[in-house]
Amino acid sequence: MARLHLRTAIAGYGHIFPPEAPPPTYEEVLAQWEQWLGPDRATGRRGFVADNGKRLVGVVLAGPDPIEEDAGHVARLYVDPDQWGRGTGTLLYDAAIAHLVARGFREATLWVLEANDRARSWYERLGWRPTGERKATYAPAGIDDLRYRVTLAAAGGVRNIVSDR
Repeated sequence: MARLHLRTAIAGYGHIFPPEAPPPTYEEVLAQWEQWLGPDRATGRRGFVADNGKRLVGVVLAGPDPIEEDAGHVARLYVDPDQWGRGTGTLLYDAAIAHLVARGFREATLWVLEANDRARSWYERLGWRPTGERKATYAPAGIDDLRYRVTLAAAGGVRNIVSDR
């Protein structure tokens, strides 16, 4: 998951971050994933993965919002660049939303890079709306994340989730 995250982030955010911005190291990303899937699992956070039979091609996290206990949260939706536009992200998204609905959440949040027009457009088509909240992601270049919120009944619906496992 850490390697997929790193590969996807470098490909997807290369046009957003300046060349002098240090990319995260594999060790840093691995430590983040160990935290997210370690002690956070007890809070109901779950990871969902997609593979193509040979390797991992996508991942997403879903669970309680770290700030608002009554809201769900979607995080770290990464799809390998060679799988973009093939529906992998939609399948992962559907699994995340189904998990939040099953846990009884009526609303959910997520953070997305302000300059990530592709992701923002996709989430907005699924019913997500910006809250106006922002947080600095890379202050030296003025790069921020924007917070989004959705009512889960309006979250694009839970479509068929198919698994071959």
